[in-house]
Amino acid sequence: MSRSVLKTSALVAGYEPDLPIVQGVDLDVRAGELLVLLGPNGAGKSTFVKAIAGVVPVFSGRIELEGRDITHVAPHRKVAEGLAFVPQTENVFAGMSIHENLQIAVAHLPRSERAGRIDALYARFSDLAVKPTRLAGALSGGQRQMLAVARALALNPPVIILDEPSAGLSPKLVSEVFSMLKTINADGVTVILVEQNVKAALAIADRAVILAEGRIRHEGSPTGLADDPLIAGIYLGRREQERAAP
Repeated sequence: MSRSVLKTSALVAGYEPDLPIVQGVDLDVRAGELLVLLGPNGAGKSTFVKAIAGVVPVFSGRIELEGRDITHVAPHRKVAEGLAFVPQTENVFAGMSIHENLQIAVAHLPRSERAGRIDALYARFSDLAVKPTRLAGALSGGQRQMLAVARALALNPPVIILDEPSAGLSPKLVSEVFSMLKTINADGVTVILVEQNVKAALAIADRAVILAEGRIRHEGSPTGLADDPLIAGIYLGRREQERAAP
């Protein structure tokens, strides 16, 4: 079994101490794993990963990255420690060019390494290399997501967390983004993915975790999870009820 790379223990987090959204989550992510976090709207998925990233307060519990306690480390320091986070929105500087976005992302590296690292990112994300002077705000949804991921990978992190990367994308672009994540994972980066697109997420995942009401309700292999009664109750039953509503 591979080593633990990211671990949360009894994690309680949210926006108000008296009303925590994440309620005691224990999660152990193994090195090289592609883990998908599923659950209904309001389940606490995004709050959970934002707490790990340091942008939502943690009230109790512990977060470890490769054995180091990063529970209360500032978000920018967590990036330097090797934890990359791609939020659902505002994940690029829209008023800056592709190249300027990447320059900011590699700013923590020694000057002698920055140009080479940007070249490596262009080699991996060839669509970004075509017009590096193009404003990020003018990119398509898929291209913007690729730029956000490229920025997150700038410091060669062992772990990358993505919050709903397929939101608002066409099926074709969803396929492209998920293929990109699978390739990144195959290169050795541990990927944690919050998703509402259950079918697409399960198709690339090694393991799936289902959150509801701020707690883990189920976890296991993605094989056959689409037919699991729990999944049906969380997703299909809810959707059928909504369609049946007058």
